[in-house]
Amino acid sequence: MRAAAVASWQAKPRAVSAEWTCFRQTSPDWPPLYHNAGTPEPDQESGRWHRKGQAVAQYLSLSPLGAFAECARYYSLRSAAQAAEMRRNLWLVYVAETRIADLSTFEKYKNSGLDPAIAVQTDHERCRQLADDLRAAGFRGVLSPSAALADTTNLTLFGERYERVLQSDPATWRNPDVNSWLPVQQIVEEVPVPPQLCTETVFQGQKHLSYREWATAQGITLGTGPP
Repeated sequence: MRAAAVASWQAKPRAVSAEWTCFRQTSPDWPPLYHNAGTPEPDQESGRWHRKGQAVAQYLSLSPLGAFAECARYYSLRSAAQAAEMRRNLWLVYVAETRIADLSTFEKYKNSGLDPAIAVQTDHERCRQLADDLRAAGFRGVLSPSAALADTTNLTLFGERYERVLQSDPATWRNPDVNSWLPVQQIVEEVPVPPQLCTETVFQGQKHLSYREWATAQGITLGTGPP
């Protein structure tokens, strides 16, 4: 039976509960997760799944290259020299979550009556509208194809999270509040972005090959522009 339609979807996305080992890259000047630290309103810069001043999101990748590709795309790192100058910290983030919207493939977007192209479009507004509907429906995050690196999946968590930097096995740590805290471990400190991403990243305005391959297999006629 189909769920009642909302502004974004025709069939409610499947909610999944699982554990994920994720990757997140940050500036050496920033903590591994985003939290307001007492500011009167959310001040995180707008992203694909949230608007500045209205919400907060934790942007994670299921692969280390996927995390670094987000940096390469954001800063448009087109040469090995540029990549070498960009120093980042890479973190493991251990996520045990419930009610994550499973939109991890373009097919799953289609099955919910959503336009799969929004997952990789440069304009983020349709994803932000979808995120509003997901939050309203009780979802705590979303799995979605990466716009920055083909054949990669991102996990975005809605809302603030605080990090607990662990030096030991995260399985032995007792989380005092699973709604607020995430165990993390630093993998590397102040390393350059991998130079291969200067050619493998899907930069702003470029065609997203994974999406185009899927759309072609579906018989969808695509224009010459992105995605």
